[in-house]
Amino acid sequence: MITAHSVALLVPVMWGLYWIPARYVEASTGTGVWGTVYVVIVACVVLAPAAWRYRTSLYSSNCYALISTGLGGASFALYAAGLLYGSVAVVVVLYYLTPVWSVLIARLWLKQETSLTRYAAIVIGMVGIFLVLKGNNTGIPLPQEVGDWLGLGGGILWSIASTGIYIHSRLDSYSSNFVFSVGAFLSAVLLACVMAAPSLETGHSIDYGTGIPAIIIIGVGWWAVALTGFLWAARLLEPTRLGIFMMTEVAAGAVSAALFAGEPYGVLMLVGTVLVIVAGLMAAASPSTPLAADNCRY
Repeated sequence: MITAHSVALLVPVMWGLYWIPARYVEASTGTGVWGTVYVVIVACVVLAPAAWRYRTSLYSSNCYALISTGLGGASFALYAAGLLYGSVAVVVVLYYLTPVWSVLIARLWLKQETSLTRYAAIVIGMVGIFLVLKGNNTGIPLPQEVGDWLGLGGGILWSIASTGIYIHSRLDSYSSNFVFSVGAFLSAVLLACVMAAPSLETGHSIDYGTGIPAIIIIGVGWWAVALTGFLWAARLLEPTRLGIFMMTEVAAGAVSAALFAGEPYGVLMLVGTVLVIVAGLMAAASPSTPLAADNCRY
């Protein structure tokens, strides 16, 4: 029997492993960010019938809800692209600084009182990312690769988008994910146009036989089905528990990258990753700001 708890636990783990099929598509087709464009097109096509069926939900939504949801999709597009152009562990951890940005948005934009626990989460999160970046290079602990910056930018954009979603959106799961995917499509196209032209390694040719099925699987499995399921589960679970489940994405991404990506992952990066997870848990558990803004990750 599928339960909200099982869905809320499984989907973040799936997204922590998203880099594996994404890089498989890149290795097979050399499409770069265009691979994300094709994946999201598949998701939009799959979600379109359900979005049409529940179109009254779209018609009744205000523009702020639609824009916020679309920006959420744009943040995912940046995250997906970052996984292709940066260190997986670094990109995932940088994206998951969202509790830090959400606390700052709640304090500076929404003028809400912020507890000492959330201020502590900011400090712990920043120390964690400092250690992750320091463990990934010997220079100044700042994002080094394009993918790192995309992960950081995607996390900041998600914090803005999720705050708007929390305040304005009352969309059903299907319509929300459709608008989400449309936002991802538009931003991915823009990003693909400004990024370097895609290319394959010397001596390799495009393998449509494996690339196209992988694109369809990602579009249907990760973007259409998994995200819609998570939106359904988010309506049934308390935000604190949902936030705890979401931290499994950081662990899944970091561990899988260390085991399978062949990327350096030393003690400093491990400690930094743990600190970022702790910061996320502290932010999720603190009731001083609107929790759904942090925990509506999907």
